Amino acid sequence: MQEYEKLYFRKKVSVTLDALRKNKFDSYFFESRAKAKKFILDQINPQETVGIGGSITLREDLQIVEEIRQRGNVVYDHWEAEDSVQRLGLARKQREVDVFLSGINAITSDGILVNLDGGGNRVASLCSGPKKVIVAAGVNKLVNNLDSAIDRVRNKAAPLNAMRLKINTPCVETGICSDCNSNERICAALLILLEKTKHIEHFVVILVNEEMGC
Repeated sequence: MQEYEKLYFRKKVSVTLDALRKNKFDSYFFESRAKAKKFILDQINPQETVGIGGSITLREDLQIVEEIRQRGNVVYDHWEAEDSVQRLGLARKQREVDVFLSGINAITSDGILVNLDGGGNRVASLCSGPKKVIVAAGVNKLVNNLDSAIDRVRNKAAPLNAMRLKINTPCVETGICSDCNSNERICAALLILLEKTKHIEHFVVILVNEEMGC
């Protein structure tokens, strides 16, 4: 990102942070991935179990998953499964963890979180099960309102992830969601978090002044 872009988001983000806090999310803003990563690690005790939602932000941008495991935490990451049975088992375990880490597809200026999911494990763990949820996102995930958020997750995040996964869905060819019935469809469940749910004790939203994820 150019410095003027960073300045733009630096000025704009305070409204979103305040709105997130009003909606019972603990919100924080960091200028760099390194500072955000350190903060996340400080929020997780070594004895806590950790679930990892499907997220390029966590794995590639922050590169935090392996570091958590090396500290001694028990980590449930379905992306590391050897087969579909193990993958489903790990995904189900994520709802029982102490801390669930995830990216997010869109955040509105009035503090609403929007996420799209294929298997449902990520959206399930974002609203019920874990004691603590920590969400990390780059400022490229910020949008003005709920309509813009839904448009972003369906017509940008979903096609980009489908292309990354090299699956056979219409959006891979067109770049636009057509609400398909493909067996490989990755956008089955849409979660709109208007505020922190009562079953989650602590919900932390971390915004980073960089572009991260799809």
